[in-house]
Amino acid sequence: MASMNMNTNRNTNISSNIRTSRALQKETRSSCFHILVTGQIEQATDFSQNIQNLYCRYVLSYGNDWSVIHGVTSAMTQLSYSKTNRIIWNFPIELAFRSTNAFGWPRICVAVYGLDFFGRDVVRGYCSILIPTCAGRHELVVDMYRPISGSWCHEVMNWFKATLPEFYETAFTARNEGREVTRVECDGKINLCLNISTKDMEKFGFARTLASTDSKSN
Repeated sequence: MASMNMNTNRNTNISSNIRTSRALQKETRSSCFHILVTGQIEQATDFSQNIQNLYCRYVLSYGNDWSVIHGVTSAMTQLSYSKTNRIIWNFPIELAFRSTNAFGWPRICVAVYGLDFFGRDVVRGYCSILIPTCAGRHELVVDMYRPISGSWCHEVMNWFKATLPEFYETAFTARNEGREVTRVECDGKINLCLNISTKDMEKFGFARTLASTDSKSN
């Protein structure tokens, strides 16, 4: 009888531990929401100068409550050549985020560089893209801009020294501090295609909306 009671108590403890483990797993799964981003940086177009080669760098900018659980936070494309004003990269993006707060929603900060007449790296443009908040397929066309010199004299000197104005880091485009006196000019556009999937956002009070099949934005 004592042996049977011990076996019964042991089975009861095992069953209790299994239920507790399942409850903890369920709570863990619901302790945050997830955003999955796939797609690619497709191309750059409409640059004013006769540009035939470009490459692109991107870094991620996000709030303190966010973390990247899959993918890289920065990457660089190949150097592409074209005789037309259309530089194609088709560079893949695959990211997964986890968070409990929508504040600091992730952005993709992009910097485009090219080679000048002397083969030196010079910046061609910057932009910052907010990752879409709606699930679905998004085709984005984003205007680019680059900082300019304070005067034509400085511009000529910078060109000869290969020290054209540029931001100290690519993620600077996603911030507000220090940009109030920055002089820029628009030049070029960049095309991206992003597929967004969300999970458990309703449990945190966020409405889940779907984008149209081909949503475009500037």
